[in-house]
Order: sequence, then structure tokens, then C-alpha cells
Amino acid sequence: MAGDFDKNQVVVREVEVRVVRPDERRRWDALMAEHHYLGFRQFAGRGLRHVAVWRGHWLALVGWQSGAFKCAPRDRWLGWHRSVQFRRLHLIGNNTRFLVLPAAQGIARLGSRVLGRSLRRLSADWAAAYGHPLELAETFVDPSRFHGGVYDASNWVRVGRTKGFARHNGAYTDPHEVPKEMFVRPLRRDARARLADPADRAAWACRATPVNYTKAELCSLRDLFAALPDARRGQGRKHSLATVLSVCALAWLSGQRGPAATERFARHLGQDELRALGAWRDPVAGRWVAPSDSTLCRVLADTDPDALAAVLEQWAAPRQAPDEAPVFAADGKRIRGANRHADGAYFETVTLVTHGGRPLASRCCRDEGGERAALRALLDEVDLRGSVITLDALHATRDLERALVDIHRADYLLTIKGNCPETLAALTELDWTGPRVRHHVSAPEKGHGRIETRRIDVHALPPRLLSFTAARQGWRITRERTCLKTGKTRRETAYGITSVAPDKAGPEQLLQWNRGHWQVENGNHYRRDATLGEDASRHRARHAPANNATLNNIVLALVFHHGFRYLPEANTHFMMRRQEALNAILSPT
Repeated sequence: MAGDFDKNQVVVREVEVRVVRPDERRRWDALMAEHHYLGFRQFAGRGLRHVAVWRGHWLALVGWQSGAFKCAPRDRWLGWHRSVQFRRLHLIGNNTRFLVLPAAQGIARLGSRVLGRSLRRLSADWAAAYGHPLELAETFVDPSRFHGGVYDASNWVRVGRTKGFARHNGAYTDPHEVPKEMFVRPLRRDARARLADPADRAAWACRATPVNYTKAELCSLRDLFAALPDARRGQGRKHSLATVLSVCALAWLSGQRGPAATERFARHLGQDELRALGAWRDPVAGRWVAPSDSTLCRVLADTDPDALAAVLEQWAAPRQAPDEAPVFAADGKRIRGANRHADGAYFETVTLVTHGGRPLASRCCRDEGGERAALRALLDEVDLRGSVITLDALHATRDLERALVDIHRADYLLTIKGNCPETLAALTELDWTGPRVRHHVSAPEKGHGRIETRRIDVHALPPRLLSFTAARQGWRITRERTCLKTGKTRRETAYGITSVAPDKAGPEQLLQWNRGHWQVENGNHYRRDATLGEDASRHRARHAPANNATLNNIVLALVFHHGFRYLPEANTHFMMRRQEALNAILSPT
């Protein structure tokens, strides 16, 4: 432990800085949350954890995450043009947390030595984790608390003081009245010139490529559960984390919901089935025993939600069909039951799904209005190159546009509403009957007691017409709905933009993408609410609401992978064929 040593015996030159191992992540997060004055919950976007170790004892922790979107002192110092700024943000690492543990405080030159060694390996560690190096490190120091001496000793450069505004709902308009001193540290001598140079370099692109997995390389869902860190105390622990989560997935796949129903379901599993799931064996009775409902509740409450969300991505990504169109929809959903019952609590999940409805990745946010930040963090974890992302009007921000187009090399289709008044006004003023406009009218659709017809008009946009500089086409969709009972007709008009060029997607394709975006509502959110009972769930302790939502997404991914279109049909099938349900969780394929 960090305190089991005499700090007077520490030899600073023997201190080693390394990346935290997966099984140490929970300890790093807990120490940072307990001892750092800002606390710690999670990184915003990509993150890297370093630890300083001396003879097995932890002395200090260093946390790095993606660079700040906008910061005037840094941008002035770099002198880069706005046209390249958002293509280079992923090359900046932000020292968001630096902590010398209490037992090591007072050791001379420890802070500068740890920070210097962390800097020397930062770019290589980042490249190993995310496929590209870093060129610059940055940090913010609160002058009312610290004078920044450790950064001066490590040759950081003071570039100025911020204005004291925080990022809130996509804009820097939330004053916190605590201006910060900003420091930067080039990770190579010519980093400043390289970042301002208009020419891109091949090494800067994310080198992550789609992997074709063989059957032998695929991991089963239970194997992925087994790799998660277990936050429970070792005393009295009988069932492994993988066993408990596998039992939950098996029960929910068979149509059982909640800890009590899951416990009843597990008690009726056969001995061979419990043994296959890795259940605890009672040495006295000589039988395998199912986990209790209290064990299920503790696991859901204590498991790291980000780590469990990573299981969904790790399981779903290799199983994506090679011929599946790279068109995804992303949207957030509040877990209303947890918000209603827990005082002051807020839980929301942002999910990325295919336009067929299959979930690929999810992330939870605990702050109201944090859906945009959660989406940015989610997109950073997925390879989006060459894909199209459909989003609703909430995410119509220039920052997200630049991140998608310049950093992730993806395209977007955005709905524009009143939250972007200038863009909406520019679209409504376009000549939608001119020669630059193409049209398409869908066939009438009958359903839900009405007949609906959709017409889309697509306008090729001249450069720099809108503040969304990557927009290549604007579109207007007119919907006519006739109620079969009353005969009344209602007309609605919606506007939007896309970065896809006119020669790559015509009116019919854009209308199909716009229509397909609702799979995130109908194919994911509605199924989690109506069939899986997510909003009615009574999970409220700690991380339980977020983990319950992630397990629902994992179950939906299993259902889609096995070719079912409807969730009740899949529940009935797996309830009657339990061996197939076990194979879905225990088999790599």
C-alpha cells in the first residue's frame, strides 16, 4: 500500500512511472477521488492513467485526457488557423489530474521527477492505446491554490490565464469565477511549428483498422465479464463477477426482469448449467448454488459502469456484419425511474446503434445536460472512419461537426431546429424550387391509423453559406399525414444538413437515413422501456441504474446477433431452449 514505507528512505531517481494495469484501475480511481481536491469520476473522452511506483509502493498518480476544445491562451501561443485547429485537437493531451499521495508528500523533487518521467513516455503510451502520438501537453492551475512550481521545474511554458468560463451544454458560457493559469509543454522541439503547419502528417491519423476476427480469436460474453475489475470485498465473496453478470444476462435473455425474478430463475437452473456458469459449489452439500438477489444487487451497484459499457463494444464490434452499411444513429435516454426515486440523482445513457437497431456502444452520464459530452466521449471510443452518423437537433453544434469530420473522418446528417436560429433561417430562405434542388417523394405508408407521405427537397450548398462549414447539402422534408378516422390532413416541415457530397448520396438516400435514425428510438429506447422495463426498474443504488441500462443493451445485442426481429419472440425462444441461451453467453461465436 502507499503508506507502508518510510518516505525518508525513498530514492527519487529509483521512482518508476508506468501505465496503470487493468486490474489496478479501480484502485487508481478510488485514490484520486478520495485525495484530489477536485475528486474524480471519469475522463472526458480518451484518458490515460500513470502511476509512480517505488519498490512496489504507489507514490503519485498522473491522469491525462483529451485536450480542451477551446482555450485562447493556448491557441494564441500555437498560432494555428481555425481550419487546422479542430483537425489537431486529438494531438494534445491535458494533464487533468496530478496527485502526490499523502504518504509521499514532502519528498523533495518527487513531483517534478514524476511529471517529467510521465511526459517522456506520454506520447508512446498514448499511441499504444489510441493509435496516434501526442505533440503537446497542457494543463490548468488554480492560482488561488497552487503556484505551479512543479510545472516550472519540468520546463512547462506559461501561456496566459483563462477568462473563468466553463463548458456547459456545448458552449463556454458558464462562469465559475476561477480563472486558471495555463501551462503547455511541447513533447518534441518542433511541436509548435508542426501543429500550426497546414500540412497533415500520416502519423497523426488514427491507425486503428477494422479487424477480421477468426472464431478462435472471438471472446465469449462470460470471458469479457471475467476481465472486469471486481469492486466487492474479498471477505465472504462466493460467486465471481463473471458468474453473477452471466446469470443476469441469461435471465433477462429469457424474459426475467429484476433481482428477485433473476434469483428465482437461477434457482431453477440445473447443476450442469450452474457449473457451466461458474457458480459457487457448496463443499458441505456438494452442490452448485445460484447467487442470491442481494448478491445481484451488490454487483450491479458496485461494478464500474464504464468498464461494463466497454464489454458491449468489445463484444459487438467483432460481430458486425462485413456487408452492414456503416450508418449509425446516436441519441440519449433518461432512466426516469432512477431519477424519480433517487434524491438529486440523474442517470442518462447515450447509445450508438446501427440503422438496423443493433446497439454497438453506450455510455452513461450523471450530470443533467451532459448528453453532448457523453456523446463526444462515446464517439472517441469507436472507429467511425467512413461512416455516417445521424443525430437529432440537440447535437447540432459546430464543435461536434468538427470532431466528426476533422478528427474521426466521418460524415453526419443533422436535423436543424430553433436551437440553431441562424442556420435554420438560412435554410428556410433558400430557393427550394431552383436548379440546384433535387426532389424525391416516398410511396404512401399506411399504419397507426393514418396514411403518410414524405417529400424531400435537397439543395446543394455553396461553400461557407452556413456556420457549419462542412455542410455540403441542405434538406427539407415535408410530411403529410391523413388520419383515416377523421380525414384531416396535417403537414409538417423539417430542415437539416449533411456533410455527404451530392454525388455520394441523393434525395432518396438522405430520406432513408433520416427515417432510419428513429431506430435508436423505436429499436432501442422503446424496447428497453416497454419490454425490458428499464424506466420502471427499482435499481437506484450507486451505479445500478447505469449498469442495468448497459445490460439491457447487451441483451439486445445478443438478440440481434441471433437473428431475432422482436424481443418477446426471442425471450420465448430462449426460455424454451435454455441450452441455446447458455451457448449465446458462453460460446465465443
